[in-house]
Amino acid sequence: MNNQPLSVLTFPIWWYSEGLQLAWRHCIERCRFVVRSTGLVIFAKNLFQPMYGDTTKEGRVISFFLRVIMIVFLFAWTVLRLALAVALFGVHLVALPGVVIMIIYQLFNLAV
Repeated sequence: MNNQPLSVLTFPIWWYSEGLQLAWRHCIERCRFVVRSTGLVIFAKNLFQPMYGDTTKEGRVISFFLRVIMIVFLFAWTVLRLALAVALFGVHLVALPGVVIMIIYQLFNLAV
């Protein structure tokens, strides 16, 4: 459908075929970026490693608990950002019917 010009009749078909694929790919890439950018996996892998090379018992305990706190906050931040990415995909799904309903509502002045 890429080589055909969009019209009022073919736009809804494109919106839910190729447009939906593009939105889904963007959502997946956004989720991957969020997981990479927070460094959550790196924090989890280095949970038991001492920070700043402090190998004393106290340094290991402090490092462990500090990383646990960081993982909790990073996990919450990651979940919020992933929820936003999924919500934006949901907006893509309902945007076209919403616009059509609003156009019909405005044209025919339907009272609720």
